[in-house]
Amino acid sequence: MIADRMIQAEDVIWRRIGDDIVVIKDDGQSTHILNKTAALIWELCDGKRGIEDIAASLCERYEVTLEEARADTRETIESLTKAGIIKYI
Repeated sequence: MIADRMIQAEDVIWRRIGDDIVVIKDDGQSTHILNKTAALIWELCDGKRGIEDIAASLCERYEVTLEEARADTRETIESLTKAGIIKYI
């Protein structure tokens, strides 16, 4: 189950390259390239926003329904959490 708010893990370094964001774990063992949608979700995981807030931001930026935005947000958050680069607070 996805918690209310998420934040970027502290043990990563990241950089925006064009529309994408590259995230590298501090141990150098994994690198993740986030496309522009995942990059937006990553940036919005600041500990202040929940799924609904992030999904609403996706709706503002892209022409998607709130239902689609929620599904994309949940899927991306789950993937980023499994990768260890987002954590729940």
